[in-house]
Amino acid sequence: MKFIILNGSPKSEKSVTLQSIKYLEMHNKNHEFEYVHITREIKKYQKDVNEMIKLCEKISNSDGVIWSFPVYCAFIPSNYKKFIELIFECGLEKYFEGRYTTAFSTSIHFYDHTAQNYIHGICDDLNMNYIKYLSHDMNDLLKKNQREELQGFLDIFAYSITNNIKISKEYKQLSKHLFKYTPGIDGYKVKTKKRTIIITDVKENDTNINRMINKYKSCIQGSVEVLNLNDIDIKGHCIGCCRCGYDNTCIYKDGFRSFLDYIIEKADIIIYASTIKDRYLSSLFQLYTERSFTYNHIPVLKGKQFAYIISGSLSEEKNLKQILEGGSMDGNLVGFVSDESGDSEILDKELESIAKLSIKYSEENYVPNPNFLGVGGQSIFNEGVSKGLSAIFVADYKYYKENGYLYRTSLKDVLLMVKVTIFRFLMGIKGFRKKVHENMYDNMLLEHVKILKNGEK
Repeated sequence: MKFIILNGSPKSEKSVTLQSIKYLEMHNKNHEFEYVHITREIKKYQKDVNEMIKLCEKISNSDGVIWSFPVYCAFIPSNYKKFIELIFECGLEKYFEGRYTTAFSTSIHFYDHTAQNYIHGICDDLNMNYIKYLSHDMNDLLKKNQREELQGFLDIFAYSITNNIKISKEYKQLSKHLFKYTPGIDGYKVKTKKRTIIITDVKENDTNINRMINKYKSCIQGSVEVLNLNDIDIKGHCIGCCRCGYDNTCIYKDGFRSFLDYIIEKADIIIYASTIKDRYLSSLFQLYTERSFTYNHIPVLKGKQFAYIISGSLSEEKNLKQILEGGSMDGNLVGFVSDESGDSEILDKELESIAKLSIKYSEENYVPNPNFLGVGGQSIFNEGVSKGLSAIFVADYKYYKENGYLYRTSLKDVLLMVKVTIFRFLMGIKGFRKKVHENMYDNMLLEHVKILKNGEK
């Protein structure tokens, strides 16, 4: 069989995720694997629709399509999302229809399900024959049981293709959104000294979301600032180099860090305002999210109030709501407002209410205890930073140690922690740290490459 691998990692061939697919290629000589490095080549696809068509023709002529990607902040990398946007913008859905497809991802299992659910939904929208995904830990390729699971994953995918397996769609097409919002006369304004920052990717032709933002602003007598992501100096997407792990300094020399620090310092209330696009927000919004990882696993927005103003059928997209909820787990989620009611009078009232509530919650300094998602997510971070992650994420370790987040380690972890402690000390030496950063991609793959070279099963 011929498989097309849509590699979503910004590291291209040096992707940890891709090593698992390379492992499958090595041990399945009866199948052909062709790799497309989407993130690396995204500008080519943006500039020339013919390049997109060439790729889509390969997909149409394949037996199966494997979406391969690392999980970035509960979602997929921003340029991978941009590729999906291009499919629909260029009207290339027909090339995907009827193709068998599955997805493989690696992560530390923080909201990996939401990233996979998103890809599943897109595959259903493209009328592909979707077969269940596999989500691995970053280092699962080093474990025999997980390598066997990986092989089983491919075997089941190939079996499904050979036997023409048909699975019912899990995600229905979202309703078309045609409502045009007409705000009513401005009413009572809430007086406050609390500062609100609205973060948006809105453009001039985004009529509803522009009007919703303006309506929200009109409800508050106080500081309300709108920051548009289209106006921010963002030179590029997160490349997964982990340079930020030492002291939260990004490799990019652009305006994003000062933009993010401004929000952290000034905002009491953060409102995210955007339009649903292909079951998520825009790829630009994901770029904002993934570049915010410069602070790694440190809850820099802790204690703030969050709300979302969304244009589109939000109630039909539960997965998106869960991603957005996860993005506010360190503060208080005031709520969501969308324009799907199709009634301007109702929407006026909802926007007025979310404005009043966001101010009230902020003035009360109200942040509730986390729910299952918050507790579970933080537990994953705590365990990771308490163990191997802290070798590279030194800033995380310092914060977690100072704030009592670190877990006690068992006896079997002692040797690992000795190594990590020594490594963390060496990372404080500038020359050593420079060498580590220069070879980061290769270092991350060392043990994976050994598995491939040794031909281990």
